[in-house]
Amino acid sequence: MNKNTSLDRLNEHLFDVIERLKSNKDEKADECEKIDIETASAIAEIGKIVVDGYKVKAQVLNIVAKTENPRDMTIKINESGIVELPQNYGNRLIEDE
Repeated sequence: MNKNTSLDRLNEHLFDVIERLKSNKDEKADECEKIDIETASAIAEIGKIVVDGYKVKAQVLNIVAKTENPRDMTIKINESGIVELPQNYGNRLIEDE
């Protein structure tokens, strides 16, 4: 399974779904170029969930950036399992000061 999980990649998938939905009305379109409404709705709903996850991660990054000890906060966040931050994220914040 491809681990490219960026928001840009999600947008590509969602726009692909839109194109496939538009192909439903095209008589010349092959069946593999089409998608049923139920599947498209499920993909859109999952997309919302993924975006919500990125929002949480952005909030966590903001908290880490504002804390007095970003290195320790990064470790605590990773141990919590809420999100996974790069191990050196807190170190980079300290170096940038």
